[in-house]
Parts: sequence; structure tokens; C-alpha cells
Amino acid sequence: MLVRVKSRYRPVAMTAAEAMDGRVRRRERNAALLYDAAAELLATRSLDEISVEEICRRAGVGRATFFRIFETKEGLLREFNRRLTADAAARIDAAGDIDLRAALGHVRDAIIEAWGHAGPGHASMALTYAYHAPERIHDPHPELYALVRQRIERAMASGEIPGVVPASLAASLAVINLTAPVAWTLSHRADELDELSGVLLDQWYAGMISTPKPDRRRNGPRP
Repeated sequence: MLVRVKSRYRPVAMTAAEAMDGRVRRRERNAALLYDAAAELLATRSLDEISVEEICRRAGVGRATFFRIFETKEGLLREFNRRLTADAAARIDAAGDIDLRAALGHVRDAIIEAWGHAGPGHASMALTYAYHAPERIHDPHPELYALVRQRIERAMASGEIPGVVPASLAASLAVINLTAPVAWTLSHRADELDELSGVLLDQWYAGMISTPKPDRRRNGPRP
């Protein structure tokens, strides 16, 4: 005769925070699967030649999920830049106590390496965005902008650079100088990316550390 024994363990309902964490992890996992699948296709084909359905089949993720995460195929550029920024942040962390110019040099290195391994599809994404850029020019790379602004605010606070130019504007100009050469070289000469980005970064930094005229000085860094 079989005796059914009741377990003393009862399922515990997930808290709202645990449920949210689970959704975030699933979203991140699906985003990674979709982007990795797209990147494999973009390595040899342009963005226009690849359909969302093809990306989803390769990733094993539903079409609706793709649109919830990326909205459009061009949204894949945001994930490309998010990974690029994570690489730049890791380089900066590994370098330890460094000044602003050195930190932005690591950002530049991450940009050059990422685009050096990018396929034709990534190039077409960047060019599409460059030609139809929205008013908010840093929409495709908010994490990169935030990383650069953080380093600029730190440099202003330490006195490495004067706080004459608002940190938000200084960061915007820095990111433009770091990324504009990518769009230019994609439609001109790719082998000039390293040289151009270095020159533009040096020019930006020279302008930031220059001593302002007395009538243009401001007290302390501005946001």
C-alpha cells in the first residue's frame, strides 16, 4: 500500500522585486541572443539584406520580443554601442588612477577595436543613422556619453580641466570628436580612423585644458 506523504515545503510566492529581476534577466538574455544572431548575419551582409524574421529564427526568439527590445533593426546599433562602452569602461577600470586624456584614450581604443572588427552590416547601420540623425545626437550611445561625462566631471572636480564649459556640453563635444571619424571613414578611407580619431581627441583635450581669458572664467565646474 502506497502512502502519500505531504511535503513540508510549500512554494513561496516571488516578491515584486524578484519578478522584476527575472524579467530584466530574460530581457538581457533575449537581447544578447538577438544581437549575437544579428551580428553573425551582419558580418557578411548589409542591414537591408537581413530581415527581422531571419534574425529571430537564428536567435530562437519571437518577433514581438525583437521589437519590444530594439523597436527597429537600426536599434541594433544601440546594443553595439552599449557593448563598446562596456569594453571602454573595463579598460579604464583596469588602468587605475589615470587622467582624463588617458581615460578618453581608452575610449578611443575601444571604438577603434569595435569598428575594426565590424562587418558591412554594422557599417550600413552607422551610415543610415548618420544620414538620418535625430535631434538628440547621442540616442544611439547613451552609455558612452554617460561614461565620458562622468570622467569629465571628475576631471573638472580635480582641477585637471577648468569648469568653463558645462560638463554636459564638453561631454557631447568629446563624444562627437571620438565617433565622428567612424562615420567619415566608413564612406571614405577606413585606414584613416586611428589617425583622425587621435588628432580630434588631442584637439578637444587641448581646448579643454587651455586657460580661459579672465572675462570668460567661471567659478567651478558647471553641469
